[in-house]
Amino acid sequence: MSLCINPSCLQPDHPENDRNDLCQSCGGPLILQGRYRVMRELSNTTGFGTVYEAYERNIPKILKVLRRDRARDPKVLTLFHHEAAVLSHIRHPGVPYVAEDGYFTVLPPESQEPLHCIIMEKIDGLNLRQWMQQQGNHPISEQQAIQWLTQLTDILQRVHQQNYFHRDIKPDNVMLRANGQVVLVDFGAAREMTATYLAQVKSQGGITQISSAGYTPPEQEQGQAVPQSDFYALGRTLIYLLTALSPTDSAIYDPLTNHFDWRPHAPQVSDDLAQLLNRLIAPRVVDRPPTAQAILDTLNQLAIGRWAAAGDSATAMPDYTFLPSDGTSVMGKRLHPSLGLASGGRLQRSLGTAAILVTLGAIATTGLWWRNHLATELAIEIVAPAELPTVTTQLQRTLPGHTSSVNALGLLSDGGRILSASADKSVLLWDLRTGQVLHAFRDQPSFVNGALLSPDETILYSGTAAGTLQAIDIDSGIPRWEYTAAPTAFNVLARTPDGQQIMIGGADGTIHIVQAQTGELLRTISAHQGAVNTLAATADGQALISGGSDRHIYIWTLATGELQQTLRGHDSFVNYLLVSLDGRYLFSASADKTVRQWDLTTGQVLRTLKGHRSYVNVLALSRDGQTLSSGSADETVVIWDIATGNPLQRLTGFAMTIDHLVLATGNQVVTASRTTPAIKVWTADQ
Repeated sequence: MSLCINPSCLQPDHPENDRNDLCQSCGGPLILQGRYRVMRELSNTTGFGTVYEAYERNIPKILKVLRRDRARDPKVLTLFHHEAAVLSHIRHPGVPYVAEDGYFTVLPPESQEPLHCIIMEKIDGLNLRQWMQQQGNHPISEQQAIQWLTQLTDILQRVHQQNYFHRDIKPDNVMLRANGQVVLVDFGAAREMTATYLAQVKSQGGITQISSAGYTPPEQEQGQAVPQSDFYALGRTLIYLLTALSPTDSAIYDPLTNHFDWRPHAPQVSDDLAQLLNRLIAPRVVDRPPTAQAILDTLNQLAIGRWAAAGDSATAMPDYTFLPSDGTSVMGKRLHPSLGLASGGRLQRSLGTAAILVTLGAIATTGLWWRNHLATELAIEIVAPAELPTVTTQLQRTLPGHTSSVNALGLLSDGGRILSASADKSVLLWDLRTGQVLHAFRDQPSFVNGALLSPDETILYSGTAAGTLQAIDIDSGIPRWEYTAAPTAFNVLARTPDGQQIMIGGADGTIHIVQAQTGELLRTISAHQGAVNTLAATADGQALISGGSDRHIYIWTLATGELQQTLRGHDSFVNYLLVSLDGRYLFSASADKTVRQWDLTTGQVLRTLKGHRSYVNVLALSRDGQTLSSGSADETVVIWDIATGNPLQRLTGFAMTIDHLVLATGNQVVTASRTTPAIKVWTADQ
């Protein structure tokens, strides 16, 4: 069905519209901006207008059309403009993507009033209020709360850095992608932080009031919102998730005394997290954290405390604390880094000589956690210089076969074919030379979050958000077996080098190991306090390595499921793991914007590679194993020399978040992003 958006059209769903560019009822345009066709109405109950699903070729989009009477109100029209402006300036996986030309107007036939439109990325998933209802309205765990709070704070940091603040954070305006990433939506109330605006707030107020009962802070109720108003709404949102009670519920709020007491209804929450949430919802702005970074720093300290508590008894020593990576506090003394230089990058040791002596003296009494952290702090830090050689990639081909986000991308052994998995419930096998789909495996049980092939590339294994793993014959497309672990959502797949065992990482922190020939469950490992984001097997197939949203990397004995070692050091989610071709090193990519190189024999981190301004999402080895490529949300790829750790060059020109990356033959770089279904093939010639 092709719909006309003209509000005066008598038959917007005319049956002949599908085969025409103009509405067969009113003559209005059906192809908007020359590329968007509206297919169905999603909602007309928002109060501001109508929301449609539109398609750009076969890519689904969200189209918002402002109601005519609302467009006549200058304040409402300004808010609508603001939403498009904010989203078009922010590139972040937690914000819906809007192109620079995402705002436009359409003039219906015989009308003098244009329709105001915004076209944006469609997020496949539920908002958090819907998610809570689907889960039976059970309070979430503290670990889940910390994960979502960290993601949302990181989003707010990016929004605030762009001189905007949201003003309407609530569960209805937070959506959940299939991969677990939360997305802040509905920026219609967003406001620019100009000096004039802030001066007006301080002097007289009078700013447009945006209010959502229970989530809006006192100053915003008076029309005087400031950036810290977002923190209040964020805290109230997390409290709703932790208690499953609305902020206006009589169980936690007394309107007669204006007393809000949520703590007895969230016994699973630690005192430290409760204190942070109470700071976020402080009635006075000055009592809230001053910036998003301050919140992230507090969350980082909470995580360090949890690491210490999880270690042996000697670990939890109150004398020892860690501060951010610009220095370390040991026994109350500030330790300043000593610097050195090397070709191709800046080498930095995180601890000076005096610090090393102090810390070594403490090792004997601290235990495994402290020793691991010491190894992290002593690692060589290599920072890509600003003058790093840059190569601008050229788009060779776009592979538009998916209709929703691409969740996995893999390269076949010949270097000329790739495998892609998507939230559109399909897996596609592509020929890069022609851009054609060789095999399509559609109608999977749910979003396909992971896919890989057997060593002989005749069997496809696909893992879904419904907790299913299928083994499918490539040539016939017929499933050989299916393993189900519902309601666990599977996030990622890996296999042993010999292909005999398949490992599946779940959103609930578990790892399932199944026999590749039969689908028989061999064992389940309770691995992470949070989602498993990435898995890798060692070169000898004896061990499994996992990384997750709890910032840890674990090494497991595959035959028994016993924990061999814990690698600590990343300050945020571990997004990707990769073992070097010779099996000596492990590379880890993290949302803390770094790549770390670990010695798999000793478990020590050897180098910390810093070359990105945002999350590092994916890693890829060259076919000779000599270089490592890291892809980031900053829309660049950095190539590193594995032997020295030095950065060699930076690839730019992608104009997209790099969530998935493969290096094909002929200097081809293939990328995909969670913000678009399109797979892009680039050339990176010197």
